[in-house]
Amino acid sequence: MKFIKLISWFVLPLSLSVLANDVSDDNGAASRSNSAITQQQGDSLVQALRNDYNDTSQDCNGSPAFLCSGITFRGNEPGNYHVWNPSPNAIDSDGVSFSYLRKDSKYSKLAYGYESGYIMYQIFGAPSEKIDLDYLCFFPIDAATNTRAQNGCGTYPGVSGSQSCDEQGIYTSSEWKTHYSNGNGSHTHQCSFNLRENAASDTTQNFAEGIKSMATIANESFGTQNELRLAVWPQNIGDILPIQAFFYIDGSSKGLSEAQIYQKDFYGETKIAIPVIKMTLPDNKNQDAQFTFNMNDQAI
Repeated sequence: MKFIKLISWFVLPLSLSVLANDVSDDNGAASRSNSAITQQQGDSLVQALRNDYNDTSQDCNGSPAFLCSGITFRGNEPGNYHVWNPSPNAIDSDGVSFSYLRKDSKYSKLAYGYESGYIMYQIFGAPSEKIDLDYLCFFPIDAATNTRAQNGCGTYPGVSGSQSCDEQGIYTSSEWKTHYSNGNGSHTHQCSFNLRENAASDTTQNFAEGIKSMATIANESFGTQNELRLAVWPQNIGDILPIQAFFYIDGSSKGLSEAQIYQKDFYGETKIAIPVIKMTLPDNKNQDAQFTFNMNDQAI
């Protein structure tokens, strides 16, 4: 597989670099020492997440906005594999599904009713020793990607017009909405905005228009999360994955215990302490997501 090379997107300012063994830096970076997670680390983390959520930049100095703004996360639940490894379904479809959360791209629930998961660093804010994951495509609303071609970004079996937006000459939110409406609002008919580094189209514009497309179906998109596809990464490389936090959903019945399972398992495998935070999704379109750190939620 291929990883995005950071230098090909942008030269990262030194002030944004993060050391993984500094538990009190501005991004709340994880500790590789035996020290417990600190209140300062947790407070720094949630402040960074709030800043990322509120940053509605349309680009990152000309590069796609997901590189420096918003929150990329994956909902999950404990299974018979480490939660940070690609799932069996992801391996079969050759792509991993995430959601993208920002003040201008918010929703009220996670896929499949998940109550926990993990958050990835933005590429422009990750610790220097972490790998850069490969972003493939963006769907404004959940797209049943496990059975789509091209790493989950392409044609849905038996659905005409479901190939990528690039292949159909669709590059704006209004064009996407027209295409979506022509398919009677079918999630399997929608097309994906191309984010591949080698895309012939403008990936910065593609992502910005993908976010704007959510607003064209605002009533529907608030109730159903978007879908961001990333390339599959190798198994058991937790120590170099850019995981920023484990989270649980506020008010969930088992989310906290699940997030604590991830935290303990990750620490046991990598000796890296990743904080658990609470994510509160909005109940209506006038509210915003909230992020909270509590020392009592930490299991290590």
